[in-house]
Amino acid sequence: MRTPKALGRSVAVAASVVLVGVALVDVRQSAASGGGPNEKLMLIAPAAPGGGWDTLAREMQNGLREEGLRYNIEVSNAEGAGGTIGLTQTANREGQANVLTMSGLGMVGAVETLGSQHTMDDATPIAQVASEYLAVVVPADSPYETLDDLADDWENQGRQLPVAGGSMGGVDQIFTARVAEVMDVDASAINYLPYSGGGEVVTSLLSGTSLVGFGTVGDFSDQLDRGAMRALAVSAPERLDGVDVPTMLELGYDLEMSNWRGVIAPPGITEEEADRLQELVAELVVTDSWADTLKRNRWTDTYQDRAEFEAFLEEEIAVTAEIVKALGL
Repeated sequence: MRTPKALGRSVAVAASVVLVGVALVDVRQSAASGGGPNEKLMLIAPAAPGGGWDTLAREMQNGLREEGLRYNIEVSNAEGAGGTIGLTQTANREGQANVLTMSGLGMVGAVETLGSQHTMDDATPIAQVASEYLAVVVPADSPYETLDDLADDWENQGRQLPVAGGSMGGVDQIFTARVAEVMDVDASAINYLPYSGGGEVVTSLLSGTSLVGFGTVGDFSDQLDRGAMRALAVSAPERLDGVDVPTMLELGYDLEMSNWRGVIAPPGITEEEADRLQELVAELVVTDSWADTLKRNRWTDTYQDRAEFEAFLEEEIAVTAEIVKALGL
């Protein structure tokens, strides 16, 4: 027979077990509901390590950890096919509310050009986080002193003018076609030389293989700083800090375009779950660590919430589809 003291100890132990059990349930529920920093979060980078989307995923991972917003974060690379492999992996995770996939204009273009199994409609838009603006560049000794010089000559030369940028159907080619469009140059008559990366575009320009380059400002920043190249214009809405180059808009060409970066989630998640993911991103982009991320990568803050990003994405898809059709891709 137990003494009162022994019985008291048993009750205390039982109560402790119950409290621990309740605490464990609370932690698990918090992790499952997105309510705490220990929730598991997967960031899918639809590119190889070191690529643009991989950089975005790693920067988000570091920022979330530094700010104490999330600790249990895994980055998963799903490279290939312009980001559409990562899009497919996202679509196949239907209902999973702890996944964010890096996205951007390149993925939109790849869906249109590659006949992807899945489209952007098979994902849940969450937010746009940043942008890189694009530039039209020429070698330092180019006869094209202004954007008007290029416009006049390009219209006359057509396919005789070799221009260079990134891969077929990617952001650079879409930008090239849109620049041609506002210059009244037939997009189907562009002699576009595609390269796998900005370094190869630079080599093409400096060797004389191509005469004009199209890509993000960051692709050419080193050569511009050294004076080996000149930028004729940038596609930003206003002049960029630290980049003394006119915008296409101020030069009279109605074009504003960015290589934007956003995040999407799997389909089939609830409104509440999507809102929680958006709130997490919104918390990150106002931190000091994210401000440092933008500065180091020469990205521009173009944050959009779910509603804004969804409307923006719909317009980007429509414009890109028209451009891809005009290019015959």
